[in-house]
Amino acid sequence: MNCLSLIWLIFLPVIAAIVIMFPEFSNHQVKVRRFAKWFAGFHFIYSLLFLAFFDSGLYGMSFEKELTFLGASWLKSLGISAKFAVDGIALLMVVLSTFVVFITLFMSKMHIRSKHKLYYSMVFLLESAILGTFCAKDMFVFFILWELTLIPLYFLVSQWGNSEARRAVMKFTVASFITNMFLFFGMLILYYYNFAISNVLTANIESLNMDETVFPLWFQISVFVSFFIGFVLRVMLVPFHNWYPDIQNKAATPVNILIAGLIPITGVYALIRFNMQLFPEIFKIFAPVLLVWGLVNIVYGAALSFVQYDIKKMISYANIVSLGFVTVGLACLNKTGFDGAVFNAVAGAIVFSALYCVISSVQFRTKTTCITALGGLGQVMPKCMYTALIICFGAIGVPFLIMFTPRLMILTGAMLSNLEQQLLVKVAAIIGLLVLVLSAGFIMYFFYKVFCSVLLDSWKKIKDLSVQETSILASLCLLIVYFGINPMSIIQIYRSVSSIILDVLQV
Repeated sequence: MNCLSLIWLIFLPVIAAIVIMFPEFSNHQVKVRRFAKWFAGFHFIYSLLFLAFFDSGLYGMSFEKELTFLGASWLKSLGISAKFAVDGIALLMVVLSTFVVFITLFMSKMHIRSKHKLYYSMVFLLESAILGTFCAKDMFVFFILWELTLIPLYFLVSQWGNSEARRAVMKFTVASFITNMFLFFGMLILYYYNFAISNVLTANIESLNMDETVFPLWFQISVFVSFFIGFVLRVMLVPFHNWYPDIQNKAATPVNILIAGLIPITGVYALIRFNMQLFPEIFKIFAPVLLVWGLVNIVYGAALSFVQYDIKKMISYANIVSLGFVTVGLACLNKTGFDGAVFNAVAGAIVFSALYCVISSVQFRTKTTCITALGGLGQVMPKCMYTALIICFGAIGVPFLIMFTPRLMILTGAMLSNLEQQLLVKVAAIIGLLVLVLSAGFIMYFFYKVFCSVLLDSWKKIKDLSVQETSILASLCLLIVYFGINPMSIIQIYRSVSSIILDVLQV
């Protein structure tokens, strides 16, 4: 369809942000909020049209568009162009991102009480930058948009979080800047080395295929490690995970939903797009290391979840466990593990965004997220309890709910992996299975303590979910159930991409 343009999809949120910040635009919080919600709904529906007209069997990228300036490519003489396109994985992440922004804006009404124009404009700027990272075909354009996500994220956490939020997000921003310098260095040496051997200046990701007869092993390892360092914060591998529970504990709850739903999937996508696709031979060398690292994430995250007194931190460590499973799935080097890893990343974004929506409703009414101060809320908030039960069951991987299939695929992929370290992958699968049982423990402990224990006197007069909150949580529950019953509806979207990557890896 001619009306489907990735340029519009990516940059429409920027236009919305400019409209909101325009001095003539009403400063009335209700009008700002309604405009933001209606635009987010329209933008989500527009992204669904790309999914409806996407050919999942296409071997390559779709909907390619280039942002030109007066008819000319951006920095054409340097081989750098603002070209955008999507494959199955990128499109899935794009639609997921627009959905997360949509539900976030509906949950923002309760918690955002000041600086409404700044808040909603920052949300849209963050959305635009993240969509750009998923769609960029040029690695320098990717890097620019990857860096730009830090600016709105800083304001969203620091301006609407608690008194310690600014310190927490500043630590993350500085750490991101340091790791991104490694990423930029890797891109530069790849860009110039490719020019030295081909006499062609290009930053197009598809044109930078690593031929081991041309690119020596030491060079590939150096660039691979530089890229990996640039992505490790967002993949949240131990010990580069501390920023996540720290920020989630201090940020406003709607911002928790944004961070849980958007930031981890950017790291997973970048790891697949660059480390797996550009450096297949090096990825195979590092696969056992990633397998062990993912296993450490799973065990460490589960152990720390058990000792948390704040429900935001408990859910944050549960998300770190989920990303450990993603890493294990990618390291299996087979179709089952890879498909499970991508599915797990998508499912994790949905489930943990949903859990933070539950926390949002609870915190709004009780003004606390301390698990020992909560109890028995199911007696006064039955609608919240029943939707939370479905979401918690989804998070622990109950059959026919969204997390069951990806976890099963990852564990099966580990058992079937052809890695030389056969004992290692079998042990990883067994430990992962045991941790799944433990994760059910702390997730259900969260549910029991908040909703099913003795009702405290201070909570007897609080009200149940509003119509708007019920609609959002019910929609999330429907997704959790639907994708649990029909997992192939997700997997078939990126099936051609998994085939491409396995062909590149030659496994």
